[in-house]
Amino acid sequence: MEYRNLGSCGAKVSPVCLGTMMFGLQTSEADSINIIHKAHDLGINFVDTANMYAGGESEVITGKAIADRRDQIILATKGRQKMGDGPNDQGSSRVHLMKALDDSLKRLNTDYVDVYYAHAPDYDTPIEETMRALDDMVRSGRVRYIACSNYRAWRLCEAIWTSKHLNLHSFCAVQPLYNIVNRDIEVELLPLCQEYGIGVVSYSPLARGILTGKYKKFGEYPEGSRASRSDPRMVQAELREESIAISQQINEYCENKGCGTSHFSLAWCLANPILTSLIIGPKSIEQFEDNMNCLDVTITDQDEAFINSLVPIGEHSGKGFQDTAYPITGRGR
Repeated sequence: MEYRNLGSCGAKVSPVCLGTMMFGLQTSEADSINIIHKAHDLGINFVDTANMYAGGESEVITGKAIADRRDQIILATKGRQKMGDGPNDQGSSRVHLMKALDDSLKRLNTDYVDVYYAHAPDYDTPIEETMRALDDMVRSGRVRYIACSNYRAWRLCEAIWTSKHLNLHSFCAVQPLYNIVNRDIEVELLPLCQEYGIGVVSYSPLARGILTGKYKKFGEYPEGSRASRSDPRMVQAELREESIAISQQINEYCENKGCGTSHFSLAWCLANPILTSLIIGPKSIEQFEDNMNCLDVTITDQDEAFINSLVPIGEHSGKGFQDTAYPITGRGR
């Protein structure tokens, strides 16, 4: 297994990060622990969870699974999202983040987490307050590194500059959505990360199943799939007629290339030199083992040209910011 530095910090992580969003929901505790152990046996040392996943159950299961190998795992969790009905039960304020971390450590049954993410921006809280709270977590020894998720480039830059100005620990990584049909981050976020040495740990590399090729036609979805259940995250971010059409073209291309559509789509993300690691979120051991086949796929210049012909560099097939004034000559470079 090849290991990469998490941005400019010294911690080394596997290029595939095991996401645990399904654990405690569609995946039983026993199966979840089995997947985590199998991943570790194959060299994956990077595990990602969050306090909101399965109402905290994902953290509980993850803590049990890594208890006998805690020092061999780079454990990441997140805080900021709604965890109750009170006015301070969400957000990136000092009061909420400190409590969220305390609760996560109890569920994970550990004294520290290696990477603690601010799960999403909070525009009601000054960025200085958030960064000071996160800095205190590091200084207390309960967090090794801090990071952010779903931050736009300008917000990440603001956080970096605030940390520099106040001499605080700064974000070592960002966790954005990134896949073949969602390439917005190549315009501003990836160049920023390259410039400042920020690690990029992307999620939804298969566009929540769109890029597996199993969706053949818009409006007709496999039974039990996220689309058939009207999963709100799927509907909001991925379920677009254009994306399904693109996935079918990739399907045909991969048949000629001799690899699976999902393996190709995962490998395409990993081929971006600015990307540190991508998060897979299997709900079964079979899905996990299938996802790992991406490490055997090599993305060629011809493959890159084909994808660029479907989804031009720096563009996005759905909603979102597009900057055409400054053309990108490579994937975020």
